[in-house]
Formats: sequence, structure tokens, C-alpha cells
Amino acid sequence: MNRPSDVLRAADAREQLHALVVGLWYEIDHDDGTGAAAFFTPDATLTFERASFRGRDEIAGVYAARTGRGPRVSRHLVTNFHLLRAESDRAAAVSVLLLFGDDGSAPRPVTTPLLIADVADSYERVDGEWLISDRRLTHQFIAPDSVLAVPTR
Repeated sequence: MNRPSDVLRAADAREQLHALVVGLWYEIDHDDGTGAAAFFTPDATLTFERASFRGRDEIAGVYAARTGRGPRVSRHLVTNFHLLRAESDRAAAVSVLLLFGDDGSAPRPVTTPLLIADVADSYERVDGEWLISDRRLTHQFIAPDSVLAVPTR
């Protein structure tokens, strides 16, 4: 049986974790991900389908390479955020990502998502701040001509 304090703690964690997820996607969409690594623990793992990156340096490298490709417009829309578990210093959640993106400057002629993926996140509280310790994206739908800005294999 849940106690009121458990319910409130879970609600507080859900709000903070959802804000973290949305904040990361905002960073990627509006600043090319230059600060994305700061949303992860120092030893975090980021997996795009079958390509994995470990630690903040490798994660920062993913987004530096993305920026190096030239201008890109993207919008990462997150929905169905579901908190699976929340403890005092660890948590896990899943969400659905709809990705719209195209190389070049805005506006772009893209009207359908390039990708719909499930995102499984594990979190750790580090120095009182929630960070992503493990992120795994699993493609559910992908447009046949999709050009993703990050490696997936």
C-alpha cells in the first residue's frame, strides 16, 4: 500500500525527470546539443539502436559531429512519459520520441516524422541533481529515406 509521502515523492520525481528529458531535447533542438553531455552522469551510456557511447566525452562527441555536419533543423517531441520506478537516488522511465528533422536552415519542407522511437531512461541523483545514467532509443517506425544526424549502427 502506498503512503501519501511515497505518492508525493513519486510525483515530484516524475515532474523533475520529465523536465530533464524535455530540457535535453530542447538543448539538442535549439543549441545543436552542445551542452547535451551535461544532462548525463559522467559514466552514462547513450545507445541509438545499436550504436553506444559511454561517458560525457563520447556523448559530447556525438553532438559535436552532428553540429559539424552543418545547419540542421530538428524538433524532438516527447510524449507518453511514464515513470516506472522512483527511489531516493535512482529512477527509471520510458517515453515516446517523435523526431522531425532535416539538414539545412528553417523552414524545412518536412511534414512527417523521420522517426518514432521508444526511449528508456535510467536516472541517478548526483549531488542533489537528477541526471541520465543510461538512455536507450529503440526505433519503432522510421521513414525509409531518413537521414538521422546521429549514428545508429
